[in-house]
Amino acid sequence: MYSNTDRPQQSMPSYGRDTFRGERTSACTMLIKYHCNIIVRKAKTISKLELISFLDKCQREIKLSSSESHLTSFNYILVTLVLIRPSTLVEVTRHNFFSLLRRPLMSTIDQWFQNCKLDGKQGLFFRNVTKFLKFLFKNTETFDFNPSWLFASSLISMIATHTADLVKSKKYFSDKNKRELKSFTRLFGIYVDYQERINKEKSFPKDILFQFVGPIVRCLCSNHYIDSFEMEETSSRIEQMITSLLTAMVSQYVTLLNKTIPFIFQWNQSMFDAINHLLKLANHESVNVKVFIDHLPFVNHILTLIDTSMLYNNMVELLSTEETTLINTAISFLLKVTSEPTILAHIKQQKTTSILLRLTSTQHESLRFNTYMLLAHTATEEDIKAMPKPGILVTAVYRSLKTLIREKPDDRKQMRQTLETLKNLVQHDQLKKSWIKRNGVPILVACTKKCTEGVLTTLFEILWALSFLPDAANVLRADTEFIDKIQMISQSSSTEELKRLCQGLVWKLLQEPEYLEKIAKQRQQDKEDDNATEVVIGDDGMEHVVSTKKSAQDAADRIFQYDMMISYCHADKDIIYKIHEYLLAQGFKIWIDLNNMFGPAMNAMAEAVENSEFVIMCMSDSYKQSTYCQAEAEYAFNCKRRLLPLIVQTDYKPDGWLGFMIGSRIYVDFGRFDFATACEKLLNEISLQRKRPLPSATDKLGPHVKPSDKRSESSATSGTLSDEYTKRIISSNFKAKPLKHWTESDLFDFLFDQRLNELMPLCEKMDGQAIIQLYKMCLSQKNETYNSLNIELNSGQQIKLPVSVYTRFLSIMERITEPPAPPICFSIIEEELPYKLSNQSPDMSYDILVTSPESASRVIEIVNSMMPGTKATNHQFEQHNNPMHQSFNMVQQ
Repeated sequence: MYSNTDRPQQSMPSYGRDTFRGERTSACTMLIKYHCNIIVRKAKTISKLELISFLDKCQREIKLSSSESHLTSFNYILVTLVLIRPSTLVEVTRHNFFSLLRRPLMSTIDQWFQNCKLDGKQGLFFRNVTKFLKFLFKNTETFDFNPSWLFASSLISMIATHTADLVKSKKYFSDKNKRELKSFTRLFGIYVDYQERINKEKSFPKDILFQFVGPIVRCLCSNHYIDSFEMEETSSRIEQMITSLLTAMVSQYVTLLNKTIPFIFQWNQSMFDAINHLLKLANHESVNVKVFIDHLPFVNHILTLIDTSMLYNNMVELLSTEETTLINTAISFLLKVTSEPTILAHIKQQKTTSILLRLTSTQHESLRFNTYMLLAHTATEEDIKAMPKPGILVTAVYRSLKTLIREKPDDRKQMRQTLETLKNLVQHDQLKKSWIKRNGVPILVACTKKCTEGVLTTLFEILWALSFLPDAANVLRADTEFIDKIQMISQSSSTEELKRLCQGLVWKLLQEPEYLEKIAKQRQQDKEDDNATEVVIGDDGMEHVVSTKKSAQDAADRIFQYDMMISYCHADKDIIYKIHEYLLAQGFKIWIDLNNMFGPAMNAMAEAVENSEFVIMCMSDSYKQSTYCQAEAEYAFNCKRRLLPLIVQTDYKPDGWLGFMIGSRIYVDFGRFDFATACEKLLNEISLQRKRPLPSATDKLGPHVKPSDKRSESSATSGTLSDEYTKRIISSNFKAKPLKHWTESDLFDFLFDQRLNELMPLCEKMDGQAIIQLYKMCLSQKNETYNSLNIELNSGQQIKLPVSVYTRFLSIMERITEPPAPPICFSIIEEELPYKLSNQSPDMSYDILVTSPESASRVIEIVNSMMPGTKATNHQFEQHNNPMHQSFNMVQQ
């Protein structure tokens, strides 16, 4: 009856079986095991009374048994209880049985802290009892159901004491104590959860767990606290733990700093340590910085710290004082959170440049470089211009890089840090020029020959940013070895980002100049065509030279493959995708690179710009700092596309190259207005720009099209058609015929009448049916059909089909091919000889018979308007051969 087969193996947690197997079991334990087997079978249906009866039996057996078997019995009971429905279990938590858990729990905790280890039975009990208590708390939201023994002063006092013991030795954080530490943390978490619940109750005492405050502070001040988060084998769990901790506690940290920052001059060593460790936790590599977006006052407090004179005056070369340590941690934290655009924009608004410049004088090397990096991130172009000696930033990095190359070429960490600092500095035009003046470009090129791939990406990004200035571009073009290197990498590298960066450099140094040269030649050709001349015979019979100019209408007549291209930074993708979806819903054809966070291939970008009427520039800090985005924006600017600047980051103000490019253009601020309002303003701006001529009549230019083979619209339309197309005399009555019955002559008369002469050569041997088919082709593929017609006309007549002619043709055809309104037929009968319908009753006569499928109200309206002096009334409906007959008595007014 008491064999192991009595217990349902499939229902008991596996971690209990191995411990119990082989253990000498007392009669009490065997009996409790028997009762547990019965409960397990009916765990989901057991009633409150049945559960109370079970607990009564367990309590009685344990009191009668020896203490040696208690832990084994408790383990059986605890793993059984967690199988019961939570709603039933919560109702019995005040049963006296649970008070029996307090003594063995206290003994187990004492045993762990004294010997720093537990045997298998003790460790299992520690895990089971804390899991059971967590299970209870998880399944209730009230605060008054808890067993009273859990809050006995002796237990609270012991846990508080041992919490303080955690700071005394690292042994509690070792691998062999991992399970015990987790169980202790779980127990402590139950108390934290309980405290949060009673905080919401106004009438309940809040200081029940006050004894924990002191030990917690000492724990937070311990070096072991932060070290405990560095366990590599549990990195994913640690990351989740830290994020959960910060999410719950950052608002409390703000409250703490609110109360302590004003009294910073009174801080003692313990307070410095506590705040420093708090910042270390916030700055942990696993932290998601988005946690701080909703807690910007926390960032403000850190900015206050680094601006406190007592701290920066007491900094030393080494981290040997609490002031230096705290400032170093604070700067590291601020540098970390600048990766989030919202926080970066907030820090910029606080005007921190002067504070950071003061800190660059520190002798602590790591702190100084972090400060340079933070300055590079947060300083605006105005801040740089306002600096008394902005070149000091470039000078420091220049010297550091030269020293590294000479003395520590293999120090990857230091090299990466130095180049990251430089990368951010060269985002500013003034500092970019300073670096070039220092002859810094050749040093960077030399680094590309020695650095590993991990550093190469940063190097090439810096060189690409520098290449936007002509002086740097000329230096790079002159280095044939460097050119060969980037061309090879751009074609064969297996690292996508490195490959794209080199493609960007190849574009900027080699390909873009060729593209822009073609554009310049095309503009010159257009200008010459604008001022073209021709010889005509005047009325006096003499030859005269007449100049011809392209009209503004002709300049605007362009057909683009895309309505717009969206140029954006991947960091802003969330709002960009919303804008993209909105514009698609409005019917626009859009080119956008949705999937590649490194930006599109440069040739693809150039094609997209050339084939788009508008280029939407989605401006933000991230956009301004991106070399990909700058390349797109500058090429669009040079191609004279319609630019539509959007601000997609709250409180962002464009400066530097971006501010220069947009100039006085109207931009739409998605950070200032709600999304719907901003989209309406965007549509309005699109409409306004389309009413103005294009900045240039530049046609599509690409690698496969020679500028010399292209012709501007003015030159294309300056050719002449033969007299048969331009001096026609309309001879047919085509307006009286249905379109599908037109002959070729009718069709030509129609084209001449509507001033669509350029279409005549294309309509040779066509009739009404054929023109209908051509119109259908135009509707299904407007751009493709236009291009085909244009090529055919150009090859046959050496002229170009104006877009205005093509669009007017579509408009006219749309009008004349609309299905006509159903006719209203009138049969007017002489009054003196009233006519009686043969299929009507003899007494029903009509003045007027109207046959039409139109509504009665519409028929009455037309009859009254066509026959003044009469009035249609008393209409009736009759069916005759399907059409609806509507009868009216016409009476004189």
